[in-house]
This record gives sequence, structure tokens and C-alpha cells, in this order.
Amino acid sequence: MQLRALRILLIAFAAILFWTQTAEAYPQFQFSTDNARCTMCHFSPSGGGLINGWGREEAADTISRGGDGAFLGGAWDPPEWLSLGADLRAATGIKDTPAEGIDTLLFPMQADIYSRAEFGPVALTITLGLRKQARDRNPPPLAYFASREHYVMYQPKPSGLYVRAGRFYAPYGLRQVDHTNYIRRDLGFYTDEQTYGVSGGYLKDNAWELHVSAYIRDPLFPVGPAGSGVAAMYEKRFHDDAAAWGVQSKVQLGPDSQTYWTGGTFKYWLPSLDLLVLTELDVGVQRVDTPDADPIAKGIAHINLTHFLTTGLMLGTTLEAKHGDLSLRGKDAEAATVSIQYFPRAHYEIMLLGKAERTRNTSDLLSLLMFHYYL
Repeated sequence: MQLRALRILLIAFAAILFWTQTAEAYPQFQFSTDNARCTMCHFSPSGGGLINGWGREEAADTISRGGDGAFLGGAWDPPEWLSLGADLRAATGIKDTPAEGIDTLLFPMQADIYSRAEFGPVALTITLGLRKQARDRNPPPLAYFASREHYVMYQPKPSGLYVRAGRFYAPYGLRQVDHTNYIRRDLGFYTDEQTYGVSGGYLKDNAWELHVSAYIRDPLFPVGPAGSGVAAMYEKRFHDDAAAWGVQSKVQLGPDSQTYWTGGTFKYWLPSLDLLVLTELDVGVQRVDTPDADPIAKGIAHINLTHFLTTGLMLGTTLEAKHGDLSLRGKDAEAATVSIQYFPRAHYEIMLLGKAERTRNTSDLLSLLMFHYYL
């Protein structure tokens, strides 16, 4: 058993050398699996990343069509103070754009290894993988490696107060798994845009949660909007823990401009239809440090409908729109996405996705087939 576990671990570490991007958690599993808050399945106070023991059981019994959700399929159990995991993804597809025509895709998408060491109420979380290099054609050697998250957290109990410091995404909005969604790409939560900061909050059982963060951009490998900022998010559950509304605000202070965002989320689970509704709306104002420059008003809208056809099979539809300047035409974009996700056994996922996007009077089409394995 130990030899088999060691082989699987070596394969996982070797795969890290060939994968490039990240993906996040699935907010679709909140409420639909009778879990009112994300921390019931994840160690992170805002969800995402490494899943805990309960999350592994849910992955096998509720989300997938059976299997053993334990680490390494139960071949080896880490000591109680240590939690480990990994995400490996690959994808193939076709992209059709007016500028480049039809292009076939075959690329690695993600390879991350998660570790969490617990010392009483204090825990150290580290995520290791490779950094995407599309934004830098000649990166320095160390730039190939990434630790997208590493932070220390103090949390005496699963419910109640927590404080953490390090590198992570500041809690804000839905944080959908697709990093190309406008609510991620245009709000500072795109690939490798995790910031350094301090975050604190309070989790009131299944009733409500509050998160407040102060952050700066990664000073060593800067990606995403420049500057520093603060973000706050509050979510309140209702309707017998089957729905929630939330409000949020974010301030980004850059060297040449300041951007202020505020918005809200709404989640509603309809068990009679096996349907989950997720919505987010954000409006913002950008002030540019240029004489006589007028403030620029922005807006982003997002709605996702997920229908759970049967155990292990779900159909999702996403509609989204953004306006880079509400006072001008031609600064807007819309996208529609349809996806089918199949979880045949614990640790496995297959997703088929189709996306159509219109931006600046052009239209792009994308078809993607993704394979996902997690330890």
C-alpha cells in the first residue's frame, strides 16, 4: 500500500512540470449538496482550494457516482496534523475568432499540489505549481514556478473569528471556476492575480459570514492591476439554508488611477427542480489621474443556472455582460456559456464547454473538453 501511494505521489509531482493554469472551487455545490457554507467542505474560510475530510466524503457520496474520496483513494492516510491534495487538469478544444480563424487547442490547464499543516488553532497552507508564461515570453528561471497561495491562518473553531496573512485571493463575489468570466477577469481575480494581504472575518454558523481584506500586488512577479486596495464581503443565508444574498465592495488604488467597485450576489436553490441560481452584479467608477479626465463608470452582470440532471451529472448555463465605460458605445461585451460536467467516480471529472463571446463588434466561439483528476 505504501509503495502504491508513493508511486501515485511521484506521478502527481512529475505532472506538475507540464501544467500551467489554475481553476477554483465550484460555488454550484453550495446549497445543492445540503452544505450551507463553503467552509463545510474547504479549509479556506472563503472556500476554494484544499478540501477537508467532510468535503472528500461529499465528493464521493453526493457529487460523484461513488468511489472513495479520501486522499490517494485511501491508499495512505497522512497524519492528523497534515492535509494534502492535488488538482491535475488537461483540455482540448477548438477556437474560432475572426482575426485568426479556426484553431485547435491541446494544452495542460492545471497542476497544483496543496498542503496544510495544523498546529492547534494555527495552520500553514501552501499551494505549489507552475506559473503560466503567456504574459512573458522570456521569463527568469524562478518565474516558471508558482506558489499561488501560501498563508498562515489563526482560526480557533470552524465557526467564529479567523485571521490570515499571506498570498491568496481576497474574498469577493462568486469566484466561479471559469477564470475567463468577467466577474473574475475584470475584477482582479484572473489567473495568477492572487495578492499579498491580511484578511479577517467572522463565520456565524450557517447564518452569515463577513470577510475584510487589505492587499497589495505580488511585488516579485507582478500580475494584474497595479497598486493596493481593500475588499469586504458579507453573505447572509435564509430560506432554511437554501438561499443567500450578499453585498461587497472593493477599492483598487493604482499609481495612475483609483477604481471603486460595489455589488451584490444572490444564490437560490430550488430542490423541486434540482436547479441552483447564482447571480452577481458589480458597478464601479474609475478615476484617472489626468487633468480634466471624467470618471469612468463600469458595470458587470453575471447569472448562472445549474441543473443537476442526476447524481454526478450537471448542466450549466451562464450569461454575462460587461461595460468598460457606460457613457460610450463599443466598450461593452457579452458572453454565453453552456457546460456539461460529469463526475463518474470520486477524483474524476469530465467537462464539455461551449462559449460564444461578442466584444467590440467581433464574435469568438470556443469549444472545450476538459479532464480533471484530483488526489
